[in-house]
Amino acid sequence: MIIRATFENILSFNEETSISFVAGKSTSHSEHLYRAVKRDDFSLLKSGIVYGANASGKSNMIKAICILQNIAVRKLPKQHIEPFKLQASHAKPSKVELEFRANGRYFAYGVEFTIKGIEEEWLYEITSRSEREIFSRIAKNQTAAFSFAGAKADKEVLRFLHFLGQSTPVHNSFLHEYMERNGNGLEEVKLAYTWFRDTLKIIFPESRYRGISVDVEKSKDFKEATKSLLEYFNTGIVDIRRFPVSKEEVDLPRGMVSDILSRTEPRTILCVASYDNSSVYFFDTDSNGKTNIFKQKTVHVSKQSGNVIFEMDEESDGSMRILDFIPMLIDLRLNNAVYLIDEIDRSMHPMLSQKILEYYYEHLSQGLDTQLIFSTHEANLLNLNLIRAYEVWFVEKDVNGASQFTSLAEYKPREDVRKGYLLGRYGAIPFFPPIKSLNW
Repeated sequence: MIIRATFENILSFNEETSISFVAGKSTSHSEHLYRAVKRDDFSLLKSGIVYGANASGKSNMIKAICILQNIAVRKLPKQHIEPFKLQASHAKPSKVELEFRANGRYFAYGVEFTIKGIEEEWLYEITSRSEREIFSRIAKNQTAAFSFAGAKADKEVLRFLHFLGQSTPVHNSFLHEYMERNGNGLEEVKLAYTWFRDTLKIIFPESRYRGISVDVEKSKDFKEATKSLLEYFNTGIVDIRRFPVSKEEVDLPRGMVSDILSRTEPRTILCVASYDNSSVYFFDTDSNGKTNIFKQKTVHVSKQSGNVIFEMDEESDGSMRILDFIPMLIDLRLNNAVYLIDEIDRSMHPMLSQKILEYYYEHLSQGLDTQLIFSTHEANLLNLNLIRAYEVWFVEKDVNGASQFTSLAEYKPREDVRKGYLLGRYGAIPFFPPIKSLNW
């Protein structure tokens, strides 16, 4: 679970700016919380909703966290590095830090970087009152200095850790190098890396969950849950299946299909989507090396003719968006998972966003570390009968064009929050100047 995210000189964030998901003192919707067990634990919100006008920085919050995730599990994604541009000097590095809960422990992982590489990297184990360094890295002028104050290891392991640090490429994170080279002596690094790789999941408007039909086939529980959710959202879809197709029916470049077939290995399934994601194919190779090709399609029911098969591109954008969220809702119900969604309401009826949130809240478990954080324009969710004020953040740009966060709780709302928001009482809405007469 995310405790706090901090940004500096990245995308639309200039000076150090933070958004927190630590629970406030409100007693409303107490089921929405992970409650602190020990004195030094954090009580955390299991959801977060971010509002703002277009180009205010909502998406940039999620993009910046995605950059940090890429650095943690892989390397610096140079093509996505974009410092804050509306400043006089561009000399200082960008910074992103995430504080989070993993396996019952709390960590702070962050990096400072430029397009040339990582300048600083750190991992601390934290509590609500203290912090303990696991490792820190300062890399400037082609040299790197590492500290492993948290290593519980003998001299030989420490020598290995320093060697590993010195040999870490400037564009790679130490987290990634430690895992790639089977490091030991820093169990906390493994916990942090695994959390970024497996627990943190980010969905952008263009993201597509392509393999839902395979999951339906593999797991009876997943199949039943999927059918139940399809009925709940009333999309008209009753099932999602794979249907066999010939090589000639595959609408992918012929050279690509031939290349895929030449590279398939026994007992593997390769999922490939068309350029526009309108078609999804599975190249399923059995133990004898024979590859069968399947295409993912949806099933509707007609009173006159029974099951009717639809191509994926015949479904509405809203139905496709729901298909992307169904695996997420199942995951959040059954596993430790943190989801960040950019523009949850994209292509969907306003009521669907609310239904997703209601379903998530209905199945919250104190035994699981789950969290759903998303950006939206959907004002109907601003209902204190549904959410806590501490769960809502507004983002807008200051006079210098930099994004800033403000919590709804700071306003101590006692009114119709949706009405107040649309009237501009909390900011974070578009400003339109008066329409002037135009002479053509």
